[in-house]
Amino acid sequence: MVMSKDVMTPEERFNATVRMEPVDRVLCAPLQGQYPGQFAGLTNAEFLWDMEKNRKAIDAMADAYPMWDMRELSSDIAAPFASRIGLMKSKFPGRDLPENAEYQNHELETLSREDYDLLLSQGFFPYMLKFWQTSNEISQGEVLAALHEVTEFNRVEMQHLASRGQIPYTAILGGIPFDLLMMARSFPQFIKDLFQVGDKVEAAVWKVAEGFSEMCIGAAKSCGINRVMVGGGRSNTSFIGPRQFKRFVWPQLKMYLEKMIAADLTPILHFDADWTGNLEFFLELPKGKFVLELDGFTDIFRAKEILGGHCALMGDMKSPLFATGTPDDVDAYAKKLIGTIGKGGGLIYSSGCSIPINARHENVKAFFDAVEKYGRYN
Repeated sequence: MVMSKDVMTPEERFNATVRMEPVDRVLCAPLQGQYPGQFAGLTNAEFLWDMEKNRKAIDAMADAYPMWDMRELSSDIAAPFASRIGLMKSKFPGRDLPENAEYQNHELETLSREDYDLLLSQGFFPYMLKFWQTSNEISQGEVLAALHEVTEFNRVEMQHLASRGQIPYTAILGGIPFDLLMMARSFPQFIKDLFQVGDKVEAAVWKVAEGFSEMCIGAAKSCGINRVMVGGGRSNTSFIGPRQFKRFVWPQLKMYLEKMIAADLTPILHFDADWTGNLEFFLELPKGKFVLELDGFTDIFRAKEILGGHCALMGDMKSPLFATGTPDDVDAYAKKLIGTIGKGGGLIYSSGCSIPINARHENVKAFFDAVEKYGRYN
């Protein structure tokens, strides 16, 4: 059996990979997204709303693929939580959409330009409280209840993963401060703000970076997980120019990441969209202390050329390969990915963002089969 050859635990494998040290085999850590429900024969409404069915579906997938080391907790997309404390206004199957539709995030101008003053005077948490209440049209009590419920759900879920020999991707979801403000203001309004009230936006980004770093560190220490996902996809050269990046994104993000690293946490930079033009900035962060996770739009092979030996890379089996490719296509890319990015250490073998809901089952199998075919080093 595959597992009989393993000589490291998933946690040991993760930590060694981050430090770019030798491992027994490649760490396998695809983000399951909304796919497990389809794997288990559920509608997406059942998978996203019924947490018992959700867990059983993911467990069925884990039973089928025992080389799956690290998986995400369900709470960030689970409808009972994301419908109240998500990072954007969302629509869900079974409530707003057909039963087997994929859930959707909607771009809305939830908070006004005047709400920067709330953030600057009272801090990040009051700002987010107002965002959640306004976005989802709920009371402050409902928001606070959701925060309590998700904390308890994650605690139980982490115990469940431990009993199965898996580790959580993270229980703490961070974000790029610039992106968080943009999602509350909406893309068109936020871009106007950059040019019309740039000084206020810059001060607000620093405020978010300071407040969010404290919240992430406190939450991570409380739950006992030494890693934090920092998600983002709007702060790169696909969306803004170099001058905006250097003023509104990088100084605040760097401070935020360095604070977490100083607290012995490992930031996993879940960066969607094309970051190829921004890769050299990450050389300014401490070596072997963070993970750069890419979704298929950034050239991961170029990332290896620039950042190889400096940080671990995570990714990046592309969504189109899962959904429209063949098992041979998946196998060929896996061989290239593991052989090139994994050469010399530092690869977390994963999906590009999440496995798509319409992934072909035979392609998912080919993804996992590649771990044994190409990813064993001992």
